[in-house]
Amino acid sequence: MQDIHYWQKKSESYSKSSEDSVQYRQKMIEELRKFISFDAFCFTMTDTQILFSIGAVTDQSIENIHQQIMSLEYGSEDVNNYVYLVESGQYIGRLSDVSSQSVRYKRVLEPNGFSDEIRAALMFQGQCYGFLTLFKMVENRQPHFQNAEVDQVKILMPIMGKALMEFYHRIIEERLLTEEEQSGIIILDKDLHILSTNTKATQLLTLLRDNEGLLDWQIPKPIQAFCAKLQANKLNTQTSLLVPINNTGYITIQASFLITADSQQQIAIVLNEASPKEMLSFLLTAYHLTPREKEVVVEIMKGMPTKVIAHNLGISSYTVQDHLKLIFQKVGVGDRNELVWKIFTRFN
Repeated sequence: MQDIHYWQKKSESYSKSSEDSVQYRQKMIEELRKFISFDAFCFTMTDTQILFSIGAVTDQSIENIHQQIMSLEYGSEDVNNYVYLVESGQYIGRLSDVSSQSVRYKRVLEPNGFSDEIRAALMFQGQCYGFLTLFKMVENRQPHFQNAEVDQVKILMPIMGKALMEFYHRIIEERLLTEEEQSGIIILDKDLHILSTNTKATQLLTLLRDNEGLLDWQIPKPIQAFCAKLQANKLNTQTSLLVPINNTGYITIQASFLITADSQQQIAIVLNEASPKEMLSFLLTAYHLTPREKEVVVEIMKGMPTKVIAHNLGISSYTVQDHLKLIFQKVGVGDRNELVWKIFTRFN
């Protein structure tokens, strides 16, 4: 087992040498293989607010059953549920400790030859930026994860959480080149087979698949997560997920039910380029603005002069000017007009 210093150096090295988080995750998985015996994996980045996947690096053997796993994730109260691991503060769980209680194990994993699983929430500064799941198969010489292997993952969790946070908050300057003035619409049946799409949806679906290295018939993990939670009646249809696509731009996803004339249930997925409002919320965090700096930016967006901002926030005009200097430095702009353009109006 390697100590925290070893993994910090490896993580920093792989982070610097990787073009995007996909490459980083692939390199970390290969490094992990040297010290932990596992037969399959799923390494996903998540949205910190709703904990949905925004893209995963997944072994093909898991890809084949991922939709079933996702359905049980939201459709049953199973052990080591991802959201439970985060909200309970447990953060890591080994399936073999509780496999007799697991619906996922009995219905999906065991029938497909899997004998054990480690699930780990990758946390940094109280936020979850991803999930690492490792699997063992029955024919493995050690079909269950050992305590030392669990301990090795525990050491890695905050290190990988920090790296994923940095990738997640990298600013993508590019804009999506897709059909204008329309939303991308995908219609799926209850088994997530695509029934129809429009041109924009086809373009954006290709980007989402390329982001995960999927084949042209596979459903990206963010859409799987939306559909699973929707079918479990646990999704607010106003929920929107922002997915960063490296060197390309930002895609938003929403989902809702449709009922056909013969009462068959279908799912409508709506894909768009992120709106100015959605990008503003994301960028205020990505540029590492403090809560007070965010408040100042909101006042700037309203067109308020310095004295009014000071009055509204209960601070002096000098303090407002100090905040503005730091905001301009962090965002890389020289004045208020540039600030509003960079974090808002350029996404119109």
